[in-house]
Amino acid sequence: MRKTFYGGWMFASVAIGLATTQQLDAAPLYSQGFETDTVGWFDQGNGWVGDIERVASGSGGISSSSGGYHAIVKQTASGPYSKFDGNSSSVWPGGLTVSTDIYLDINWALGEGFDYSTAMNNSSGSHRRDFIFHVTKDTSTGDLLVGGSNNTDNDPDEDLESGNHFVVANSGWYTFEHTFREQGGVLFGDLNLRDTSGTLLFTETRTNNSDLIATVVGGPRYSWFTNIDIAGGIAIDNHSLSAVPEPSSLALFGIGACATGFGAARRRRREKQQNVAA
Repeated sequence: MRKTFYGGWMFASVAIGLATTQQLDAAPLYSQGFETDTVGWFDQGNGWVGDIERVASGSGGISSSSGGYHAIVKQTASGPYSKFDGNSSSVWPGGLTVSTDIYLDINWALGEGFDYSTAMNNSSGSHRRDFIFHVTKDTSTGDLLVGGSNNTDNDPDEDLESGNHFVVANSGWYTFEHTFREQGGVLFGDLNLRDTSGTLLFTETRTNNSDLIATVVGGPRYSWFTNIDIAGGIAIDNHSLSAVPEPSSLALFGIGACATGFGAARRRRREKQQNVAA
């Protein structure tokens, strides 16, 4: 019984410690919910292309993902983009997540769709690589499909059904999440699609052995709607950039928490034995 108790106590300590670390490290570096403005985004109003407009919840029959406002993004030559209000960087941040809520409508016309990319810089601050979500109301299947890659041809991708993909069955808000992490000294990008409860629905992991963290990879460059071929544009909300803990950091923290818990448990056991002996 005693071993079971101490073992349970130590695991609880590690779990609490890891959860606390993740909460601290996952604090947004930039967050835009469009409640007051569209700061951080560039469109034809400030020297770029495309258009982003802040609208009240309920506009066009769409309630905001959260709060009282969201934004509608539309294409001219391409769509608007975000530079995370100045948090674009040439320095690898030790892991990060870019998250954006996007409203998907299964009633979009056949052949309509959009591409949504987050790109990483290299260590000199220039563009390194895009990680792109593709969303298309597929003409051949009639389904609304989501896939991912590192490239775009600036048109809705009509062959998503031939590769790793997800079929969207219901209209509503979905979270498009780009998570960048180090594994074996190389950059890995996870394109995750989640529902409003946070449940993971789809993931596509992209990596290239030339993307070395130590010498090549920098920080985030932009989030960009490279193509929006949907009449009336698309609704977005809750766009954020957050630092996330690297697995190595969590492991070291966990070992420390475990050792602390084990030491405290041993001290209590010695004290108890001494009291009994007395």
